[in-house]
Amino acid sequence: MEKEAKQHLIYGIVIAIVLIATVSYTVFTKNELSQEISQLQSTIQEQITTLEKTNAQQDQSIQNVESSLEQQGTEISSRISEVESQSEQRSAVLEESLQNLKLQNQDFSEVIDKVIPSVVSIQTNTGIGSGFIISKQGYIVTNYHVVDGISSGAIETSNGKRHQFRIVGFDSRADIAVLQINTSGLKVINFGNSNNLRVGEKVIAVGSPGGLDFSVSQGIVSAVGREDSRKREFVQIDVPINPGNSGGPLINAAGEVVGVNTQKITGFEGVGFALASNYVSDVVDDILRDNN
Repeated sequence: MEKEAKQHLIYGIVIAIVLIATVSYTVFTKNELSQEISQLQSTIQEQITTLEKTNAQQDQSIQNVESSLEQQGTEISSRISEVESQSEQRSAVLEESLQNLKLQNQDFSEVIDKVIPSVVSIQTNTGIGSGFIISKQGYIVTNYHVVDGISSGAIETSNGKRHQFRIVGFDSRADIAVLQINTSGLKVINFGNSNNLRVGEKVIAVGSPGGLDFSVSQGIVSAVGREDSRKREFVQIDVPINPGNSGGPLINAAGEVVGVNTQKITGFEGVGFALASNYVSDVVDDILRDNN
């Protein structure tokens, strides 16, 4: 009996030791596992922080690249526009030089082809004059004395068609009138800068002298800056100005109107006068403003 009690005691002690060992091992293992988990969490957090920094750097790099590309695109566009503008300017200078060269060599064909569709013949009950088209709305410039006191008349364009017209307005002192026809497909001619005219420069007068519609005469600028008692500015030319030429355009090598053929000194050959285009342009602007 006593022997069995001792055995039971020993078994109990062994079991207790095993339990204590098991619990101790479990606690130890749990602590180590906790430490490992903590280290793993710390490592993961470091990696997340590193990735966030990397992403931020990449985003900044992308923004820098996009900004750089945008700036380069703007610079390229600006450069292209600059080159195009320079090209257009050079083309214009080249074209003007070519026209001047052709004019100096008495090759007027291209200038005439360009100008004739913009010139009109004005036929009235009192006589014949000329004019030129300045807008798609059918406005035509001529001398006032061409339409002064008329009771009927018609305008003939270079295609042979006749049109009724109305007098929009006039400045009798300046001897300028603006007429209008109602039609489409008109070819417009522009005013040039009469201040740029030089003595000796070749010019062309287009008109209907003696009823010979759309005739062309060549001459040179004899003098510039002439003024009469009315303070009208004239270009003196040696181009013949005959009845029917009045109101027609004086054309430079670029095909621009630099004067309105107006009068000549009776008894003298080669002494004609055209109202300067800058003066005429101002008068026309006043007429249109006052009558619109």
